[in-house]
Amino acid sequence: MWAAPSVEVVDKSKLPYVYTADELISMFLAAYEREEARGSVAEPAFVKQKRLEIKRIVSSGRAVASVLRRTALAMPFLDRLHPFYRDLMDVVFGAQSYKHAVAKVGNAHLAVRAIAKEAIAAVRTAPDKGAIHAARRMYRGRVVDLLNDLRPELDKLREVVAFLRRLPAVDPNLFTIVVAGAPNVGKSSFVRCVSSARPEVADYPFTTKQIHVGHIRIRGDVVQVVDTPGLLDRPLSERNAIERQAVLALRHLAGAIVFLVDPTPHSGFPLEMQLNLYREISASFQAPLVAVVNKVDIASPAELERARDLFSPIGEVSTLDCRGTGEVVNYVLAKFYVPAALERLRAARRS
Repeated sequence: MWAAPSVEVVDKSKLPYVYTADELISMFLAAYEREEARGSVAEPAFVKQKRLEIKRIVSSGRAVASVLRRTALAMPFLDRLHPFYRDLMDVVFGAQSYKHAVAKVGNAHLAVRAIAKEAIAAVRTAPDKGAIHAARRMYRGRVVDLLNDLRPELDKLREVVAFLRRLPAVDPNLFTIVVAGAPNVGKSSFVRCVSSARPEVADYPFTTKQIHVGHIRIRGDVVQVVDTPGLLDRPLSERNAIERQAVLALRHLAGAIVFLVDPTPHSGFPLEMQLNLYREISASFQAPLVAVVNKVDIASPAELERARDLFSPIGEVSTLDCRGTGEVVNYVLAKFYVPAALERLRAARRS
């Protein structure tokens, strides 16, 4: 059902820059070296050296700890995200693995502060220059080791941020038409015909590796059109990550589902397989589902007739030249979007 969620969506503008371990090590060492000796000329050299060492520890530790804490806090919190984004992150990266990475990076700022505190204590009690140098080596070595230990988690968070920046902005508040079907049946071309999206289109299966989003503007309102990766006719547990992205879009976003059918042999998937997939979607999702036959420009009369018998389509199109695609979208909007929009207005008036 189409309803506004009370949960968060991913705000790309708030995603952090995640430093690599090497960048953090360079930052740490540069912050350490930036501090210079200050104090009275009459102050003993040993006292001045202690003061300088403590300043270097404080400033470099604070710089690195601040970045680690800020990075962890700026990453999306899975438990607050809309289910679409939450499940998508789980499919692509693993929820527990992601949470572990965020927690380890976030907790590392406390470890840096603890190391700095120990080093400061060692410097203050140092009886000679040799002990100061030993405290320095201990401090720098332990922080560098800690940052190197964070390398896998930092790399994971960098991957997550890069993925989310590439992901189209999906708004769960908008009425959404999800375009589904087997691979290579023309979904990307259909979305390109009817909306603002410009997904990649090619003549081989599995071109769509990620969800693409387009928009249709209707009298000041916006309808979302989502192009999903092609689904194969097998149980959800056996689907790969790309296919499961499509399932998530169907489950969490769909106000209506347009199932594209290819009646020709060109997609490589027979009508029986497409029919099984159509029935699976119909049985598994609450959103209304309509079938649309594509490739009428190349399908034979016999192929079209068989597709009509099996699917009872609401329209027939050619996404090569966008023939009939506008009529299909108008039908879907009139039948499913308009009643939902009217109900939303009535609910707003009642409140």
